[in-house]
Amino acid sequence: MFNMVLLVPDDIPEGSLATTIEGNVEEMCALFKGWDPRIQKLLKLCKSVQKWRLCIRFGDHHWTHPSGAWVMLGDAVHATLPYLASGAGMSFEDGAVLGECLSRLPNSPDIAKHSPDFLDAKRHALAVFEKCRKERTRMVVDRGNVQQHLYHLHDGPEQQERDRNMQMAPTPEGEALAWRDPSLAPKLLGYDHIADVDTHWGLQEDDAVESRL
Repeated sequence: MFNMVLLVPDDIPEGSLATTIEGNVEEMCALFKGWDPRIQKLLKLCKSVQKWRLCIRFGDHHWTHPSGAWVMLGDAVHATLPYLASGAGMSFEDGAVLGECLSRLPNSPDIAKHSPDFLDAKRHALAVFEKCRKERTRMVVDRGNVQQHLYHLHDGPEQQERDRNMQMAPTPEGEALAWRDPSLAPKLLGYDHIADVDTHWGLQEDDAVESRL
């Protein structure tokens, strides 16, 4: 099996709840008419095609319930475009951070799981999870949106400026084109979820104390 992804304008009906529907091979080939002949040859080998809507979602609302009974993660709260190849990675990180936060809950026979103290501890753990993940996934969603804009510029002054920037050497830190930004790869690939939880664990406790005061 060979999986190939092609990006085209979204024509799935706006009111549709479906994000994936059956496509048409002939329609797909027509969209790329006039491109490199090798692309046409490759597309005509396809026996089936699906349309898969790309979604952007960043939840500024609370990701956790006050009861401490459930939490949202992954695409439910931070769906991102694929330009940083990080959507699945962010969801794996969600699981790692949530696991680390829950592992810090008190595990003592003296504290009942339904007691107010345990519930407060669980709420605190979920608040730390949300704080850690909102900051990081916001960065990924925002950078993905920038890449979408830069990759699809029409010919003109803005496209020419982008191309000039691509020729700069050395590339300055903070370069808008993500894969030329020397500071991006360490941020994406060097994430230490335990250190992140450590950083926010005490800060979240301080915020909770201040809110009660």
